[in-house]
Amino acid sequence: VERGELKRLIVTMPPRFGKSEIVSVQFPAWAIGRNKDRNIIEASYSGDLAVDFGRQVRNIIAGDKYRHLFNVTLAEDSQAKGKWNTNGRGAYNAVGVGGATTGKGADILLIDDPIKNRQDAESEVVRESTWDWYTSTARTRLSPEGAIVVVMTRWHDDDLVGRILRSEIGRASCR
Repeated sequence: VERGELKRLIVTMPPRFGKSEIVSVQFPAWAIGRNKDRNIIEASYSGDLAVDFGRQVRNIIAGDKYRHLFNVTLAEDSQAKGKWNTNGRGAYNAVGVGGATTGKGADILLIDDPIKNRQDAESEVVRESTWDWYTSTARTRLSPEGAIVVVMTRWHDDDLVGRILRSEIGRASCR
């Protein structure tokens, strides 16, 4: 994904297996370190959780060890927890599923646990709302060469991953 060779990646694991630490905290810090002009949108079932991921990524990038590895710093005037910029043209934006991403673009769109739990997954209304947000809002923010990474626990066959696999697998170049 970071090299641009893979445009779609789905990671599914049970809760508490470290998927968010790897995909939503460590990966964006590394990807931005490799290209400080990269734009990332992080989405989760709640805006608070997405912002928390943003805070963790921001703190990694602000650290001394990171500065020794990469030529990337945070922009002096943009260091909020869920919305910040790099010293290049890169930006990080955190949003809750269903939230607005208007005016923001993504080279990498990270969607981490778009549905909170089994109870929400059992709700057809929640599943439909998540799918509508994905197709009409989130996916439209992707740059032409951008990638989407979905990481989640599967609670239902008709969840976001299930719908992506049914609707996009034939059209997208997937490995």
